[in-house]
Amino acid sequence: MALHLGRKHETPEETSPRPPRRALWRRTDDTAVQRKPPRWRRTRPNPVSALIMAAGWAAVAILALGMLLTWGGANPGNTLVDATLDAGRWLATPFHDVFTRSDPEEQLYINWALAGAVYYLLARALSWMTRF
Repeated sequence: MALHLGRKHETPEETSPRPPRRALWRRTDDTAVQRKPPRWRRTRPNPVSALIMAAGWAAVAILALGMLLTWGGANPGNTLVDATLDAGRWLATPFHDVFTRSDPEEQLYINWALAGAVYYLLARALSWMTRF
């Protein structure tokens, strides 16, 4: 036995299949017209667009993981930590001295966060351009 909270029990005769509210719009003469969804919702991402977005997310993830490992004081002698920090350094090379601070960790956080934001925005823009 099902429990219906807050709903009035309806008989099958009372229920009527209605189209979604946003699917129809009315003209000035009160005729209903099927509305097409916006273009950006009709198109699905193609494989190239999805690959570009995945590469952007991978770059952001590597940079964020490197910042977390530095913040947590991870052992740089560890192979995984060293590989992550090397990949992060390589990704952040164009942003190496954009902001200079006296504290090297603070400089790393700022520059790597800037690099992550730029890589994400660049991937998002390129993915959007290759989608159509």
